[in-house]
Order: sequence, then structure tokens, then C-alpha cells
Amino acid sequence: MDFNFTAEQILKAVGGNENIVSIMNCLTRVRVEVKDTTLVDVAAVKKLEGVQGTNFSRKQFQIIMGGKCSDTFDALNKIVKVSDTKAEIKFEKQSILNIVVDYVTGTFQPVIPVLVGAGIIQGVIALLNYTGVDQTSFTYQFLNIFGNTGYYFLPIFLAFSAGRKLNINPYLAAFVGAVLVHPNLLAIVSAGGNVDIFGVPVKLVNYASSITPIIVSMPLVYWVEKFAKKISPDILKSVLVPAITILVVMPVVLVVTGPAATIISTFIGYGINYIYTNFSVLGGLTIGGGAPFLVLTGLHQAAALPILIDELTRFGYTMFFPILGFGNAAIAGAALGVVFRTKNKALKSTALSATTIGAIGITEPALYGVLLPTKRPFIAVGIMSAVCGALSLVFQVKAYGLGLCGLGGLPVFFGSTFVVWCVLMLVSYFGSAAITYVLNFTDVPEAA
Repeated sequence: MDFNFTAEQILKAVGGNENIVSIMNCLTRVRVEVKDTTLVDVAAVKKLEGVQGTNFSRKQFQIIMGGKCSDTFDALNKIVKVSDTKAEIKFEKQSILNIVVDYVTGTFQPVIPVLVGAGIIQGVIALLNYTGVDQTSFTYQFLNIFGNTGYYFLPIFLAFSAGRKLNINPYLAAFVGAVLVHPNLLAIVSAGGNVDIFGVPVKLVNYASSITPIIVSMPLVYWVEKFAKKISPDILKSVLVPAITILVVMPVVLVVTGPAATIISTFIGYGINYIYTNFSVLGGLTIGGGAPFLVLTGLHQAAALPILIDELTRFGYTMFFPILGFGNAAIAGAALGVVFRTKNKALKSTALSATTIGAIGITEPALYGVLLPTKRPFIAVGIMSAVCGALSLVFQVKAYGLGLCGLGGLPVFFGSTFVVWCVLMLVSYFGSAAITYVLNFTDVPEAA
């Protein structure tokens, strides 16, 4: 596959550089945020080699590339020239909900590789703990450092990413995150007592591994920096803008947005835990049944990632992530059911490939290439994902990090509930395949 050619064709099909606001990628999708969606030639993109499907999420054009995503993005990133007016364009004529979803998704997406890498290592650590390894060895301690760093310094990573998303100086944004995990600030928090800044009382909070304070505070940095640029003389902007931004933003973050966001995060955590402990069956049915369709709409990262990371940083494990995995297994299993039912040789080949890679944890090929054309297998996906989601909460199945949401992320599920996770993955996969086969579907006709 010629990735440079594919990138050139994508650039042409989305309306050229003039129509691009930003580009980014996740594990399987190249995401191009555009100014005018009517200029995007969707049909032309779908015809390109390696493209498994497309999806629009507001003004973000998502190109599903599967395992070819990273190489395609790298080639596209070399030829895309984004203007400096991203922030102003992005906020035009959008609802508050769209702005929030776009902001949260765009902030978390670039940080995912760090979280996945650290999560896999934490999964290995969980396995070592389960086997009773010597935790005093230097090897274990270094592994523990590697696994914890991605989450401990999360405020800095998120701040930098949010800065790029909001088109503010990302290093100035990272400064805000760095202050929140500064050793001296943590020492002040540990010491307790009455603390103030400029005479205003400060609520003592440990922001290490936190996510909500940064997400809430970065828009403030955007507006203050913008104001500082407006009032500063051109000759002094390089000095005054960062100084004004820091001196205005940091007291507000420490006094208002940081503590407020922490309180919000705490209540959300209590709410999720309450659902887990008091409504496990109903909660699992609801979460499990709906999870696969979040992936279909491209909203899974904005909706799921904050919950997952909050669980990991608060408890050291997440019970939400395994439920997502059972949804992925159900999607892959439905594709297997299509393999045995369809008479269309091309669809059978696509479904066979999709069910294999879906079991690993990459479900877009199955969703867009198999289930959308056949439609009825989504019933099987919803049923098995919901059932296994409920059972997952009943047995309190845990993951100890983030990784591929399937067999590709195996290490993060190592622990006391690993066997239960394996059983439920098999039940979801083969159960979805069986239901798809029994229900049948309107087959896709062979191409002429």
C-alpha cells in the first residue's frame, strides 16, 4: 500500500488544506476536523485502498483504517498545513454539548498511547503481585515507576494536549499541569493547616493523577491568554502574555476551578461506585448494552475515557473497562456469525478478517464493514454485551490499566478476576455468533 498516495487522495477529498482545522489519530481512525462538511467527498475516500469505513462526528471526519491508521496519519501529517485560526473556527455555530464533547475527545486522544503503555505495564505488575513476586527488588520498583508515571503526571500530559486542542501555547498549558504536581505543592497539601494565596484561602487538594481540574481549567487559560495578547504591546507580548496568564490563572485554579472540579469528580466517582454496588445487574445491562454503539458513533473516547481514568487513579483498577471488552467480543462474535451465514464471498472474507482483529480489540472493521451492511447482527451484539456487562459487575471483574479492549490488552486483566474475564469474553464472543446465526439477516448481494 502506498501511504503517501493515500494521504494525498485524502487531503484532496476533504477539501484541501483550506478546509482542514486539525488532524489527529487513534488506534484505528484518522480524524480530520473540517470547516465545511459539504466539501468532503466521502465516496472518494471509501474507494481508497485500506479504508474500511468512514463516519462523521459533527465536523470531525473519521476514516477507519484499522492497522494501517498510524502509517496513513504519518503520511497525511507531512502534507497537511493547518492555519492558525483553529480555535476561532472550532467554536463557530456549535452547541455547548458539541463543544464539550469535541474538546474532551481532542484532549484525551493524543494522550492515549501514554495511558495504554503505562496500563500494560500496570497489568504486568498486577500479575506479579498476584503471583507473590518480591516487591522489594529494584526491577519491580522500576517497573512500578514506569507504570505509575503515565498516570501520576497525567495533569501535565492532559494540559499539553488541551493546549494544542484549544490553540493556546501548549507549554504554557503544561506549566499549569506541572504546578499541580509540583513536589512543594504536594508537601503543603500533606502538611495540612490553613493556606492562602494573596490572602484568599486555598483548599488543599492532591492533584497528582487527576483529570477533571485540568479539563475544567484549560478554557480559562485560553481566555486569559487571549486577553493578555490583546492588552499587551507587541514589543512586550513574549514577556507579558505568559506572565499575565500564569499570575491570573494559577490563583483561580488553586482557589476555584481545581477544588470545584475535584468535588465534581468525587461525586461522579461516588455515583459510579453506587451503581456498581447497588444496581450491578441493571447498571451492567445498561452500560454493556450501550457501549458498542458508542464506538459506532465515535463518542466512546469522550464518554468512556474520563470514567476509566478516574477509576484507575482513584482505586487502582477499573470495572468499566472490562464491560467495554465484552462489547468488543460481542461485535467480533457477530462478525463470526456472518461468516457462517453469508453467501457473499467478499463479505465472508471481510467478516473473517474482522472477527479475528475484533477479538484482539479493534472492532471498526467489523462494525463498518460487516455489521452495518447486514444490520440485524447488532441485536446479538446488544444482547450479549448487556448480559456479560451485568455478569461482569456481579463478579466485579477488574482491569488494572488501559490497553486494547480485547485479547490485545490481555495483561491489564491479570488478577483475581482474570478467569472470570476469560469466561465472559468467550461467552460474549460465541454467544453473539450463535444469536447472529440463528436470527439470520438479509444477505448483501454479490457485486455485479
